[in-house]
Amino acid sequence: MPGGTRGGRAVVIGAGVAGLAAARVLADHFEAVTVLERDTLESGAAVRPGVPQGHHVHGLLALGAEVLEGYFPGLRAELEQAGAPVWDWGEGLCAVLPKGTPAPLPMGMPIQTFSRPLLERVLRGRVTALGSVTLRDGLAVTGLRTAAPGKVTGVLLKGSDGEDEVVADLVVDASGRSSHLPQWLAGLGLPSPRITTVDAQIGYASRTYTYPAGQPRPSWMGLLEPLRAPDVRKGCYAIRIENNALHVTLHGGGGTQLPRDDEAFLAFAKTLRGPIADTIACLTPTSPVRRYARTLNRKTAYHRLPRWPEGLIALGDSVCTFNPAYGQGMTVAALEARLLEQMLRSRRDGTPFDGHGFQKRLARVTAFSWLMATVPDRAWKRPGPALPVKAGNWFLDRLIDTVPYDPRTYTTFSQLFHMTAGPLALADPRLLSRVLIGPRPSTNRPAATA
Repeated sequence: MPGGTRGGRAVVIGAGVAGLAAARVLADHFEAVTVLERDTLESGAAVRPGVPQGHHVHGLLALGAEVLEGYFPGLRAELEQAGAPVWDWGEGLCAVLPKGTPAPLPMGMPIQTFSRPLLERVLRGRVTALGSVTLRDGLAVTGLRTAAPGKVTGVLLKGSDGEDEVVADLVVDASGRSSHLPQWLAGLGLPSPRITTVDAQIGYASRTYTYPAGQPRPSWMGLLEPLRAPDVRKGCYAIRIENNALHVTLHGGGGTQLPRDDEAFLAFAKTLRGPIADTIACLTPTSPVRRYARTLNRKTAYHRLPRWPEGLIALGDSVCTFNPAYGQGMTVAALEARLLEQMLRSRRDGTPFDGHGFQKRLARVTAFSWLMATVPDRAWKRPGPALPVKAGNWFLDRLIDTVPYDPRTYTTFSQLFHMTAGPLALADPRLLSRVLIGPRPSTNRPAATA
């Protein structure tokens, strides 16, 4: 094993994407890894009760796909064999933006689209195939096991057979939005961490469709019509996924009422500027309309606590959650797993893992994604956001308005969105000049939505 002798035990709370990615990394550094999941897991690809957002469109950004492919070689091919299509973002996306739709543009940015349950099923299969990993489902973690103040030595469990405990040298909380870690830390005498929330009160309504025999497919693989505060209050994201299906999520902000049934779903789609209504009118629904409204951004400042227990870390949605509209969650989880690997590799033999240092570095990993999600979401605030937020939204809106008329800006924005380019890309003088000058529709007309 790189970085030292493989030994000890690790426990991961949660078998979502963040927990499975962490377990994959831990398997290279610990003799035994136990993944504990509250839900009872089915063998097929089904939405788990603990992941109600699994009914809605999910996106794995280009960077996240690259990182996961590194940990699970052949993942993309396995998903493709299960029916998940691979397509170029610039060629396959129909982006219905407020100022127009950019023409198809080959970017060399491969994207794969699938349902959340399919990805989890494939990742679970890969992780449980590792000899050192055990996955136990149907178990609720009720607390932390401690040997002394400031030292975590495992977790306490409750299942159908009663109470139990699992001993571990490192406990990873990847239990997501429902994490009880703040309360557990309070039980260890630690102060409550500061929690920051930004809630744009955006809601989703989703369903899947299939194409009838002989029905032509749309020219696009993905359709994006984003919201924009305060005026663009309705939008959608639709993607082609496995099983010959089209997954459609309608979203609304600013108090917009979301559809609850078939008729209302189509009526809502007809109010949008893009082609989604015409597309789904000819398709066969394969699911009921499902709604979701837990879209707030939430950041728990574990990195600012003055003390941190030995033998414990937290990652994924347990620490920082994002409005799912921006598709960042799974990619950030992959980046956090990469951080965990880097720190495990640099650890000296026999030394405890630096959990406090991990939380501090994790805060830096999530910083830009937090900014990209919360700046536009703060724009929904009334009577109005603060001046710095207004300035940030002005720049972001201007950038997006330039996209339909400028292929270079479109490419750069796509790289930022997919996290293959960092924030320094925004300081490029050529990009700044294009954005400050603004769109020039008279010289370069965008493609029509189709």
